[in-house]
Amino acid sequence: LAKLGQKYEGNEILKQMEERNYSNVISELKMVYKHSVRPLEEAYKFESFATPCLEDVDFDAKPMVLLLGQYSVGKTTFIRHLL
Repeated sequence: LAKLGQKYEGNEILKQMEERNYSNVISELKMVYKHSVRPLEEAYKFESFATPCLEDVDFDAKPMVLLLGQYSVGKTTFIRHLL
């Protein structure tokens, strides 16, 4: 869809479809986590030796990425390529 988005930047229908697809994926991930993964985490007390159980805000937040590297290894070039 990203390539289509570049081709039809002004197309609002494409943007709405992309947002709807994103929302559906996030909703499904939340459901799978709540019904399958979280009960296992609670049963084995995962939060006592690792991170606490996830909440809805953990799924709704925008993802963050940290790039580390020496000077002049291509961090900025990589970011520009992604954008």
